[in-house]
Amino acid sequence: MRTDEQALVDRLPSLAATEDKYSVRDQLVNFRPEDLADAIQRADFEIGLSVLKKLDAETAAYVLIELPDESAKGILHELPDTTVAHYLDILPMDDALDLREYLQPERFEALLHVIPSEDAQEIRRLLSYPEDSAGQMMTEDFVEVAASTAMADVLDLIRNTNDEEFETVNYIYVLSEDRHLLGLLTLKRVIRSQPSSLARDVMIEDIITVPVTMPEEEVARTLARYGFSAVPVLDERGRMLGIVTADDAQEVLDEAHTEDLLMMGGVTGDAENYLALSPIELVKRRLPWILILFVAEFFTGTVLRFYLGKSADVNPNSALSVLAKLQLFVPLLIGAGGNSGSQVTTTITRALALGDIRTSDWLKVMRREFAVACMIGFALGFLGFLRAYIPYVGWSQPLSLSLVIGVALPGIIIWAATVGSLLPIAAKRIGVDPAVMSAPFISTFVDATGLIIFFEVARFILKFYGLTF
Repeated sequence: MRTDEQALVDRLPSLAATEDKYSVRDQLVNFRPEDLADAIQRADFEIGLSVLKKLDAETAAYVLIELPDESAKGILHELPDTTVAHYLDILPMDDALDLREYLQPERFEALLHVIPSEDAQEIRRLLSYPEDSAGQMMTEDFVEVAASTAMADVLDLIRNTNDEEFETVNYIYVLSEDRHLLGLLTLKRVIRSQPSSLARDVMIEDIITVPVTMPEEEVARTLARYGFSAVPVLDERGRMLGIVTADDAQEVLDEAHTEDLLMMGGVTGDAENYLALSPIELVKRRLPWILILFVAEFFTGTVLRFYLGKSADVNPNSALSVLAKLQLFVPLLIGAGGNSGSQVTTTITRALALGDIRTSDWLKVMRREFAVACMIGFALGFLGFLRAYIPYVGWSQPLSLSLVIGVALPGIIIWAATVGSLLPIAAKRIGVDPAVMSAPFISTFVDATGLIIFFEVARFILKFYGLTF
């Protein structure tokens, strides 16, 4: 039966005020950890913490697993070691490694002495690999057999092993005595083979592997590219160390995708649940880019003041008259340029993230985007000219000003497409996240530079009509 989420949230304050912890446990015994985690997340911090402390260590640990990382890590400092040790023990290994950053080194080391020694040793081994690498992302819980193992024995191994022993049984890895990877057995192939068949005769020898030092996003893209449910991880000598599973890879890709989306919106920080972030955290994530874009907008004002101030001083009568009309078209022009640039940079950033293009493809990208921008720009330029020039249905502007719009629009859009395609590629080339060249940044940059194009086009065309500014 589905839990009434709001009713559970409303019930938590009374449970938090109950001093008998066994009574609280009895009342919550039939609730799933997912539902308890959701209710605790929506309740006040002190109420949620109080309820967690009243639960037994194992139940509290499973509730913590279901909380967003930021919420769970914010609570850990307030919970007893027995609860945190259970939490550490059931965490996936890659998440357990991340926990070290949020706990004091002494406490983390002490917890390693509480959890099973095999798990503690695995955590210590994984910590020796580079951060955000395949080594810290992998698990050592995979099915391995010798080349001389019969298929009947492989099935017995899978059938008689505890469910928690292996991360997945879809793939069975054939290793030599010195742990070199010889081949791969799929569960389907094992089931369909004769029970007496040996692993060496059934295994697949052409295997995709990744080095232990490969960055985690590259590992995730490899899994996504080939559609595997797991990929083996090898050390520099070719010995098998572990596997990275598809669910962990998908989590990495989802987090990277979310961070890119946030960055494109001018928001910094990791991908975290919205409700897990305090108002101060939200300010920290948004204010830096707002300040950068705010300062960047000064350039737009500087451009306007340059043309307005300089022209008005030289010839106040005609200059102000011409500029007053030109300013009517500014929102149309910079809006079109900013939108065009944002479209391009979003498309290129996504293509870079998915590996569809590389930095070496910059010239090919420029050619494509230039062709697209020309077609879009000239189409909009023609429509803009008609809109400005045609009487009654348009703005009934003089031919001179209408030509300015018709020429400036393609120029601004082509420029926006060039900037929007090259900046993310340049960022990737120098090792910066391409999402830094976010839509707000491109839009702000194109606003200012687009104004220069507009006014210079206007100055060039209008002088043939005897108009100056």
